[in-house]
Amino acid sequence: MFYETYLIMKSIPTLFVKIAFCFGLLAVICSENLQAQDKPNILFVITDQQHPAISGFRGNPVVKTPTLDALAADGVHFTRTYVASPVCGPSRAAYMFGKQVYQIENWYNAKAWPEDEVTWAKRVTDNGYYTAHFGKMDSPGLYGKLGFSEEWHSAKRPVRKVDGADVRFLPEIPRNAKGHLTVKTFKIDEYTTPKYEAGGYGQYGKDRPTTDWALKFLKEREADGKPWMLHVGYLMPHWPFTLPQKYYDMYADVDIPMPYDAKFPNPDMHPALQHFQQWDGLDVAPDEEKLKDALRAYYGMITCVDDMLGEIIAELKASGMYDNTYIIFTSDHGDNLGEHGMIGNKHTPMEGSVAVPLVITGPKVEQGKKVDMPVALVDMYPTIMDMAGVDFYDPERPGEDLLPILEGKTQASDRTILSEWHGTGFQGAWYMLVNKKYKYIYYERERPSLFDMEADPKELNDLALDPAYAEILKNFEAQLNEILDPIATAKAARKQQGLITGDGKDLMFDGTEDLKNKE
Repeated sequence: MFYETYLIMKSIPTLFVKIAFCFGLLAVICSENLQAQDKPNILFVITDQQHPAISGFRGNPVVKTPTLDALAADGVHFTRTYVASPVCGPSRAAYMFGKQVYQIENWYNAKAWPEDEVTWAKRVTDNGYYTAHFGKMDSPGLYGKLGFSEEWHSAKRPVRKVDGADVRFLPEIPRNAKGHLTVKTFKIDEYTTPKYEAGGYGQYGKDRPTTDWALKFLKEREADGKPWMLHVGYLMPHWPFTLPQKYYDMYADVDIPMPYDAKFPNPDMHPALQHFQQWDGLDVAPDEEKLKDALRAYYGMITCVDDMLGEIIAELKASGMYDNTYIIFTSDHGDNLGEHGMIGNKHTPMEGSVAVPLVITGPKVEQGKKVDMPVALVDMYPTIMDMAGVDFYDPERPGEDLLPILEGKTQASDRTILSEWHGTGFQGAWYMLVNKKYKYIYYERERPSLFDMEADPKELNDLALDPAYAEILKNFEAQLNEILDPIATAKAARKQQGLITGDGKDLMFDGTEDLKNKE
């Protein structure tokens, strides 16, 4: 009896220590879970080829975008957001890596994405978030290696490998934009997921499963308790103009106004843009009704995407996650959409092509605010870092953190944004610098352009022809040369595209007759 009592008394200190340890461990776990739940979630939704102003909150009287309109009312929308290059792959690479096209040398579609750069997805994942990408990314060579916890790609473009010159870039090799204007419809109840793999449903056949993946992800996060980041990539409203009949019918009887300056050909444009228009087969006017029909389909596709986004927002609200989630909505580039006599393509430095919509909502974000100062899609990198609480600074990344602007802690300031082009349709590169007042465009081997974006937002009056603006042009050219060497950068791109031969011949400007029928 005495011995048993001795053993009990001897074990008491150890027992107390164990109990205290368990309570302490439980407290740490609970504290970590609370901290995880306190971290905001991040939803990034990006469409493909969406004109910056075709939405209700931007004042378009025809298009139906109730989900986007509600988000804009609940957050901040930016009226002048510019991409690093107006084409899918380079634009997406730029905002994923937070660098300009010339920095990562991702000149055009089908160029392999760099493996030695770090995406914001990798940094957010490393900061304790569960992350995912579903839908389009257009990241040749880097599918499955973007830094997300999981990935599903609705389309995969392989790395393009050619021997010698890549003739896509030769200005004499034309393309026919009028071929993009064909409209096809189908009944939405005809669509089933297995048929998606066989095609026949246009971009809807890829965007519907993308939405389903996103909804599944959000339902799984409800019970997870871990902060999450979701990147959703839609292909609409990019052509082909194939869409569910019900979305076409919304605009079938609507009188679609012709876009401004829709002249085919357009002799009032810069010579480089006239060349682009001719290259795209638009120097001969398309049938006006066919063009308007394509616009109806384009509007319908925007409404279709808006409805899909609405499903995702509804799930966020039903699960109680909406109030603690930052939502970013944008596009990878625009579409000229008939303005200045160009349609079915981007590629140009004009607003419809190089600018995109941008709406951001979330915790502490001001409501119903409009920002007219220029910002850039590469700003998403530092902005997402701030949203996720990642301590980050990199002077090589030119983007600016927009979160203080979103929260009203600071006002947006005037700044200069760069975009560049090293792709098809132009005889040489172009570079754009834009600030609140002016847009300056440097065309390789051509005169520049200059537009007063405050007095002339439709870019109808090229001030570069007026001697009174010579000093402003000179200052912009000097500013461009401080950022990069425009000629050396253009030649570096063409060398990688096989357009500069071993003996130094530049096929962009020298004879190319022997290559025209190579592909």
